[in-house]
Amino acid sequence: MNNEKETISKEEAAATLKSVDLTKRDAIKSFRIPLLLITLISLSYSLVVFSWGMTEHENMWALGMYIGAASFGIFVALYLYTFRLLGIKVTVLPRTKERIRSELVLVVIFGVILIAGRQVRLLGFEFAPHIAALIAGGYMVYLLYKYPTGEYLARNQK
Repeated sequence: MNNEKETISKEEAAATLKSVDLTKRDAIKSFRIPLLLITLISLSYSLVVFSWGMTEHENMWALGMYIGAASFGIFVALYLYTFRLLGIKVTVLPRTKERIRSELVLVVIFGVILIAGRQVRLLGFEFAPHIAALIAGGYMVYLLYKYPTGEYLARNQK
């Protein structure tokens, strides 16, 4: 047996890493979930944002918030089950520092949208919950379509 260590050049290592990255991108694109499920997840979250912004003193919008939250949970469970059927193990909790940081940023963004929709309405702008729900739903669609597994890959540098 030959136990000599072979070294690879810097260019070969970069080409290998680029190939792995492209393979990962192609796999993510091929395992993208159906647009109907993406739409349902986004609409249910938008319903939660809109209903939260419209609630005042135990009115009927609280029911919309509960229905939206329940449907959001059901659709996210279907989302995870779809990946399981495709043979992909999706980690719900982030494991790397980059993923933890990006998830915390997303929590802050969606939290600000949720709270701002209600607070701006209480300040007098009646359409704030509508706009907040539209922004939250649109951003959710973008994230679920562009990054279906939650992996944020670096862009190709050409």
